[in-house]
Amino acid sequence: MNHLLSKENFIKIGEFIYRKSGISLELDKHYEKLAKYVDKRSVELSLENFRKYFFKLRFEDHDGLEFQELMNAITVNETYFFREKDQFEVLVNKILPELHKTLPASKPLRILSSPCSTGEEPYSMILHIVEEGNVVEERDIEVVGIDIDSIVIKKAQVAKYSERAIHAIPKNILHRWFDKKTIGYELSEDLKGSVDFQVVNVFDKEQMRRLGKFDVIFSRNMLIYFDDASRKEVAMTFYDMLNPGGYVLLGHAEYMSRIVSVFNAKKVDSTLIYQK
Repeated sequence: MNHLLSKENFIKIGEFIYRKSGISLELDKHYEKLAKYVDKRSVELSLENFRKYFFKLRFEDHDGLEFQELMNAITVNETYFFREKDQFEVLVNKILPELHKTLPASKPLRILSSPCSTGEEPYSMILHIVEEGNVVEERDIEVVGIDIDSIVIKKAQVAKYSERAIHAIPKNILHRWFDKKTIGYELSEDLKGSVDFQVVNVFDKEQMRRLGKFDVIFSRNMLIYFDDASRKEVAMTFYDMLNPGGYVLLGHAEYMSRIVSVFNAKKVDSTLIYQK
């Protein structure tokens, strides 16, 4: 099949996407998916060639919605509740009790999930926090979830999940905090509003600044999609967003020490955490 997007123009749009989002696309891996999207979107916009689509994307997308549509199409969002659950256990057993002791009593503990996808990660934090029960009874805890994909943010706010998404949740916790539906499960109303979900691009400094400061940042399996320069930029953004003594947790295949040297690495059981 002939696509509007040539392999030469793939490089042009790939460079544009990289500058705006830090996401590095590879010809072998991403050409077909991106080419099909450009074909589909050009038909929807009545544009007869790639040049006109690319012009619209670069110069006529004043509200950013066209770029948002593109990001929604190319980002991968696959996760499930309690994935790499040892990190959630470290959060409630080690990190939060430690921060609770050191921070002023009036100050809320703030946690960022970036990217949050359809909500499984931040809601997994909430489930561990309410099940552990101690810190949340004595201090306000705020959880913010961000993602560049507006579609997954809407799904996170609705909080309806498939059997696959909830398969790792212990049955007693599942029955306590989820309602069984005809298809899948829905998070209980008590927890549904417990995460502040927002559409945010981690490379947009102004958007990130408006989120404020955090005590804990989860950023699992996002940096593997960036090149070295983009990883370093995001890592330093996280460093600036953390309160003194705050922590970053990455995916098991990611190592902050290979990106920047400003964090202190600590090992809790088998889990690496990075402190400012």
